[in-house]
Amino acid sequence: MKVRTAGPLAVAGVVLSVLVVGSPLAVADSSAPAKLFTGGGRGPTATVAIQSAVWDAEASAGAEQLYTCTLAGEPLVFESFNDPNFGHVFRAEATVSCTP
Repeated sequence: MKVRTAGPLAVAGVVLSVLVVGSPLAVADSSAPAKLFTGGGRGPTATVAIQSAVWDAEASAGAEQLYTCTLAGEPLVFESFNDPNFGHVFRAEATVSCTP
């Protein structure tokens, strides 16, 4: 009786190699350049609007598993006195630079 184990073992080895090499989580590249994400927000004050915009940008970065973010540049703040829904409101746009 002949037992063949070389075939299944070779296939398992190839599959495992493909999973390790093909998986972006398998090896984190710490030298990868940071990616920029821009978010928008609004609030009753400029500070709240800016924080909301930063959180929005960080949420977008988190979808790509980039969790270490810093503010890139100055946020833009726009003030509106006659918004039909909110009256006096601030809107902000912020860009963050994120790495894994």
